[in-house]
Amino acid sequence: MKKFNSLENLKSLLPDNYKSVDKTNSKKKIALNKQFLEAHYSVKGRAGTPVIIIKGFSLMDKNEIKLISKEIKNKLGIGGSLKNNDLYFQGNKRDQIISILARMGHDVKKVGG
Repeated sequence: MKKFNSLENLKSLLPDNYKSVDKTNSKKKIALNKQFLEAHYSVKGRAGTPVIIIKGFSLMDKNEIKLISKEIKNKLGIGGSLKNNDLYFQGNKRDQIISILARMGHDVKKVGG
């Protein structure tokens, strides 16, 4: 087998009609619809444990909301759930959650706390 010393030599192994795939734009967008959301701070009924509730997802289905929730939970390392199209996140990380949602293109307003 022939030893290749450069990338140009490797191209000789590919067929003439080979088309490369651009993987930089293959990352899917999560926030398709711009939403006006509210970030609520709540400790009621939770023995003093803070919970951040994101309300206002009206134009998205549950799967899109789950993707947003999953990305936030993975980035911040927190737990959370989806109930009645509202996102519940454990802990007091409201500012970080708001910044992530703003980067996705949503307008987020702080409510309470």
